[in-house]
Amino acid sequence: MGACHYAARDPLMVGPYPALLLLLGVGFAVLQLPVLPTPTFVQLAALVLLIVLLIALLLCLLWRSTKTPASTALESLVLLVIPAVIVILGTFHVLIPAAYWQERLLPIHCERQRVRVDGVIDGLIHRFDSAAGARVRLDVRVLSLSPERCAGPRQLRVYLDEDMISSPVQVNVVNRSPIKSMDKLGEISSGSRLIFDARLRRPWGLVNPAATEGEKAFLVANIHAIGSVSEVHERSNPSGLSLGFSARLYRIRDALSHDIQTRIPGEVGALLAALAVGDRRAMTPDVWARLRLYGLTHLLVISGMHITLLALPGWWFGSGLSRVFALLSCEGIHLRFLPPLFAMLGAGAYGLLSGFALPAQRALLMLVLVLLPGLCGRSLHSGRVLPLAGIGLYALNPVSILAPSFWLTLGAVALLLWFTAWRNAGGGLRKAWAAQGFMLVAMLPLSLFWFQEASSIGGVINLVAIPLVTLAVVPLLLISLVWAPMLASAADLHLNAAATLLSLLWSALGYWEPFLAQWSVLRASIDLLVFIPALMAIFLMPLPRFVPKKVIVSLLLAPLLMPSQKGGSNMVELVFFDVGQGTAVLLRHGDKTLLYDTGGGSPGGPATAARSLIPMFRSRGIDALQTLVISHPDQDHSGGEALVSEVAAPTRVRRGIADEEAEKCRLGEVERFGDAVILRYLSQGLPGDSDNNASCVLLLSAYGNNILLAGDIDARRERDLLAYWGSELKVDILMATHHGSASSNSRLWLRSLAPAVMVVTAGHSNRFGHPAARVIDTAAAQGVRVLNTATHGAVIFRLLADGSVQCEASRNRWQPFWRRGASDRDCQPPHSVIRGYNQRDN
Repeated sequence: MGACHYAARDPLMVGPYPALLLLLGVGFAVLQLPVLPTPTFVQLAALVLLIVLLIALLLCLLWRSTKTPASTALESLVLLVIPAVIVILGTFHVLIPAAYWQERLLPIHCERQRVRVDGVIDGLIHRFDSAAGARVRLDVRVLSLSPERCAGPRQLRVYLDEDMISSPVQVNVVNRSPIKSMDKLGEISSGSRLIFDARLRRPWGLVNPAATEGEKAFLVANIHAIGSVSEVHERSNPSGLSLGFSARLYRIRDALSHDIQTRIPGEVGALLAALAVGDRRAMTPDVWARLRLYGLTHLLVISGMHITLLALPGWWFGSGLSRVFALLSCEGIHLRFLPPLFAMLGAGAYGLLSGFALPAQRALLMLVLVLLPGLCGRSLHSGRVLPLAGIGLYALNPVSILAPSFWLTLGAVALLLWFTAWRNAGGGLRKAWAAQGFMLVAMLPLSLFWFQEASSIGGVINLVAIPLVTLAVVPLLLISLVWAPMLASAADLHLNAAATLLSLLWSALGYWEPFLAQWSVLRASIDLLVFIPALMAIFLMPLPRFVPKKVIVSLLLAPLLMPSQKGGSNMVELVFFDVGQGTAVLLRHGDKTLLYDTGGGSPGGPATAARSLIPMFRSRGIDALQTLVISHPDQDHSGGEALVSEVAAPTRVRRGIADEEAEKCRLGEVERFGDAVILRYLSQGLPGDSDNNASCVLLLSAYGNNILLAGDIDARRERDLLAYWGSELKVDILMATHHGSASSNSRLWLRSLAPAVMVVTAGHSNRFGHPAARVIDTAAAQGVRVLNTATHGAVIFRLLADGSVQCEASRNRWQPFWRRGASDRDCQPPHSVIRGYNQRDN
């Protein structure tokens, strides 16, 4: 009797796709709750419900053994009970880790306080360059944290200067005896124990229109606090049996990655390390940009395709062993469980070596679901493999449903299975072309929805790149890893062959990149109102032809193909971006745009603008700026200039301190910006001015409202401006000078300008203490509403033609428990929450 027939007659058999959708819907809804119960309450409630469910199941089994009208009615009732059981199990399965994460967050009263941490490095060590020099990022598993009142966090992410742990003496934490010297950071790795002082703060992310939020990434990674190390006291580097399994695995990955990149330097070596052990630390922003350009990010990192490929050698090895056993046994018995067993072991080993990311987990689960029933002489219907793998991913880490990679890894496979289910005709090459064409179109809305960009030529490039990398580069690379401990010459031969093939592909991609970069990447930001119709159109595409199909698909895809929204001709929009400790302000009026500063970023590293400004540019269709004003050259104001200029090239650049390529802001210059906006430059840099006092001060006037942007000028320059411009200098919206520093924003300044609103552009719990308590108190005493981008997210003002002003705080629009900020829902926070913490935490 077939499985489908059995499922139809047995109400206890539930379709896996409805179960998966219901489970994911419940989990996602739970993770949007504003407040979670405590873990103790969740565990107690889960235990009570589990007992009730076990009793109900026992009664069901007893009653089903009797064929009576009552048992038939019970079966109908079970059909209603099963969804309820899925909802209950899904709810508590995600509630427990989420509530635990919430309880383990650093207490608010411990933020920026000096604490002593005794912990173990967990994971790979990340090195990067910053404005202060070489820096290191560590994930640390906490063994103890003092003082006791701050001892909640169990997992930290900390940053420190590389030279902090490069002193020559290493101390054994167990017996306090000095052991071998250590001259460089490279000898500290996963499993090393450190005792250090740090200043911690709660995980915090930037919140901007159309941008991905960073706070939920800390929940997915189970990080309870982040911060900076101020001093390292002791360290030890255990080895051998004293190391745990995960630490040994991280060390193996690190050693293999280092060996590959030593023998094959440059970008190709970084790509080979990513393919071999999932180590992407050496992949620069330029490498990632090229991969995105050609739609190859899924291929040149460890993907499900590579996991499946590694199952083949295991299957062949198991088959060989089975045949040998059959030849040696008297009765010629074949051990049929050996091929699937060794296939799963081979794929699982590679999955562990790769870091076991979500795509690898999904591929391994699907492989196990296909092969495991074979060990018992049974089979699983292919249509159930994907949903059961999705349920398995949810079971392993339920909060991972907040990560885009969760939906992409399941969505891509689901779309491909959907296509092959309806399109089986044609030869192998024709089917491959058709599948690539479908996936090219299908992945566009998914990529645009989560990443605001997608490759338009990825399908064609993948036809060449997938066979080359999957069938040639990866096997040669992994063979070299197998040979490495036994025969170095064979390992070098295979590694060099893999590098040669990959170099040919990478060089060809690099050669064509300048010609294709301008038009091969689609950049836009789409919301659910565009994404859902596009997804419906994609599901209709493979279906058999019917008369209105093309019309329906075209109508559903029309919003996706429409140009991004432009600013209205009358409204003036002013956006104070949430860029952390920095400044970026966008002015839009009609088709004209002005950007005042670009936020910060580390030299040589990614600019903050990439995850704050650029997503909104794409969602608003901003591909050019009329004017870019860089108030002064400090990194927190100009760090994103290169990226912004690449995405939206400015027609005119003005600077507080001029250079060869930009004009200097000139005192008294007036410029009309569209029909309703007038720009006035109120100051210019003078000889002997500091960089801060040379800031370009800009007054914007629109519909009877004045907005003042004054960079980082100090109180002395504020007095100069008041003396020069006199009583005519009145404003409605004021950007706090120097991020709310006590050396600026004098009482005279605030009293003379008499703003209704003051916007502070500062980072959450920043080390400078911005905004200063004195500034906040002065503003409150004068009745000025203070909005801090750290606690309100991006602040958006819309100035209407009738003179009215609408205000929106991005962080306050929607607050799940993992997002913290001011608790008010408008742009008028009470004084009690100005300083930055959600009232739920008080």
